[in-house]
Amino acid sequence: MRSNSRLRGRCGRSDRRRGLVAVQIAVAMTLIIGFAALTIDVGAMYNAKADLQRTADAAALAAASKLADYSDPSQSPQELARAEAARFTRENRVYGQEVAEMTLDSTDVEFGRAVFNAQTGGYDFVPGNTLPDAVRVRVRMNEESANRALTLYFARIFGRNQKDLEAEAVAMLVPRDIAIVADLSGSHTDDSELGYYNKMADGSAINLYNVWDDLPTGIDSADPGGTDSADPGFTELGFGSSAPLLPGPAWGVMKELGFGTQVVDAAYDPTADAGLVRLPQYQSWNDATIENYLANQGYIPEEINAIMSNAYDGDGAWDERVAVALGLARWDSGIPGGLWQQLGLSPSQAGNGNDWLGSGELTWQETFGERSINESKVIWQDYIDNYMNKTWSQMYRANSAFRYRFGIKTFVNYLLERRPRHSETPELANVRTQPMQAVKDAVSHLVTTVTDLNGDDQLSLEVYDTGAYHEVDLTKNYYEISNRLNDMQAAHYDVWTNMGGGILRAREELSSARARPTARKVIFLLTDGNANVTATGETGNNSGGAAYAEDQAAAAVSEGIRIFCVSVGFSADQEIMQEIADMGSGAHFHAEGTIDAYSAQLEQIFQSLGGARPVELIR
Repeated sequence: MRSNSRLRGRCGRSDRRRGLVAVQIAVAMTLIIGFAALTIDVGAMYNAKADLQRTADAAALAAASKLADYSDPSQSPQELARAEAARFTRENRVYGQEVAEMTLDSTDVEFGRAVFNAQTGGYDFVPGNTLPDAVRVRVRMNEESANRALTLYFARIFGRNQKDLEAEAVAMLVPRDIAIVADLSGSHTDDSELGYYNKMADGSAINLYNVWDDLPTGIDSADPGGTDSADPGFTELGFGSSAPLLPGPAWGVMKELGFGTQVVDAAYDPTADAGLVRLPQYQSWNDATIENYLANQGYIPEEINAIMSNAYDGDGAWDERVAVALGLARWDSGIPGGLWQQLGLSPSQAGNGNDWLGSGELTWQETFGERSINESKVIWQDYIDNYMNKTWSQMYRANSAFRYRFGIKTFVNYLLERRPRHSETPELANVRTQPMQAVKDAVSHLVTTVTDLNGDDQLSLEVYDTGAYHEVDLTKNYYEISNRLNDMQAAHYDVWTNMGGGILRAREELSSARARPTARKVIFLLTDGNANVTATGETGNNSGGAAYAEDQAAAAVSEGIRIFCVSVGFSADQEIMQEIADMGSGAHFHAEGTIDAYSAQLEQIFQSLGGARPVELIR
C-alpha cells in the first residue's frame, strides 16, 4: 500500500513537470516568434530604408547635375532635373522590387540654393526656385505614395501589417575655383597667315582680310576699321573722287592696288593677284601701275626711269627704289625739273642729280598707325629688306612666288609673322587673328555661361607663351577674365609654348589665399600647338616641353585639381592633351576644320565646360 502511494506521488510530480515545461515551451515559442518577427521584419525595414536612402542619394545627385544644363532650350534645368530624379528612382530597386514612379510634387523634389554656413563649415539648403543650385529629393514608401508601405510578416501577430518608410537626400552643384590657362604663343595667328593658306581645307580661306579690316586706318584711331563705305574709318584713296574707299589702312601705291584676291585654300595664286606688285632685286621693272602712280605724284620721266632701273642695285639702291616705288618715301633727286623742284626745295635739300637713289636723298612719308615717321621708317625698311627679300619666312616656304611681291597682304602678313608681340604691334590685340579670336570668343561664352548659372564659381586667368604669367586673380567678376584676354594677342609677350609653366601658374593660384577650401579646383588648359619650353626655359624642345607639362599636370592632380584640356587646329599635340586630361580625371576636347567650324566647336565646348559643375551630397 505504501509503495503505491509513493508511485502515485512520483507520477503526479512528473505530470506537473511536464505541464510546466509545456507552458515554458509555449512562452519560449512566443518569444522565439517575437524575436523572429523582430529579426526578419526589422531587417527588412533596415534593408528597405538603406535601399531608399541609396535611391534618394542617386536621384538627388542626378537631378542636381541637370541644374546647369541649358543644352535644350525647350526644357528648363528644373524640368530636366525633375525628370532625372524620377528616372533614377524608377531604375533603382528597394528591397528587391522596382520603385514605382513617385508623384513629383514640391514635397518630393524641391529646388533651392546651397548657402555656406561658416559656423559648421558646410552648406545649408534654402528652398527657392530662383537660379537653384541644389535639390532635395524624398523617396517614400507609404500609403500616400505609389510605392505603398513596406509589408511586414511576423509582426502581423502583433497587429502590425506594414511600415511607412522614407529617405531624403540633398545634393548641390559644388562651387568651383577655375584657372583658365590660355596659350598665347605665336601660332595663334596661323590661320590668318599666308604661310598656312595651302594647308586650309578645300574651299576655306585664311582670314587675313579680316585682320587688315580690323587694323586702325589712321583717319580715326578710335575706329578699328569699317563695314561699309560710309564709315569714317575707311581709308580714302588719293586717285580722284571716283576712287573706292578701303575698309582697312593702305599706304602709298597700296591704296591703288587694294587688297586684291581673297586667299582661298591651295588654289590661290599670288602671281595672279592684282593686289600685289612684284619689285625684284637686280631687275629693272616694267609695271604700268607703278609708273602711273609715280607720274601722278609729280616725278618726271628721267626720275621714273631711274626708279624703275636696276643699274645701282649692286650698290645697295634696291631698298630705296622699292620704298619710292611704293610711295612710302619721296625721292628728292636733284635732277633738274624733278619733283623736288616742283615742291620748292632748294638744291641743298635735294640729291646730287644722278640716277642713284641714295638713302640720304629720301624723305619718308607714310606712317604706320600712330607712330612717328622715324618709327615707321624702321618698320618699312624691315618689311622691304629683312622680310620680302629673304627666303626664311613661312610665307616664302608656303609659296616662293610671294618673294618681292609687295602689297597690303604681304605687309599685314609681315606684321603677324615678324612683329607679333604686343610691344611691337599692339594694334594686333584688337584684330581677328585666328585661332586666337576663336579662343577669345569661346572664353567669352564660358564667362556668360558661368554668369548665367550664378553658381558661386571663381575664375582666374593664366597665360603662357615663352614664359608663363598670372593675369587675373580668382574672381567672381568673370568679365575681368574675358576683358583681359580680349586685350591680349597671340605672341603677346613672346612666341614659344610653355605649357608646363602655364599649369604651374594655375597651381599657384588654386593654392593661394584666394582659393576656397570648399570649392573644387579645376584647370581649363588650352593650346593650338606643341609644348616646346622645358622646365629650365629651353625653347624649341618638344620632348622636354612635353615632359615639363606632364610633370606639372601630375603635381596638380596630387593637389586634387581636375584638368580639362581643349586643343584647336590640326597642328595641336592631341596626344599629350589626352594624357594630361586622363591624368587629371578630366576630358580632352578637340576642335578643327575651317575657321567657322572650329569656332563653333570651341563655343560649344566652353559652354558645356561652363555648365560641367561637380555635384555632391550635403545631406
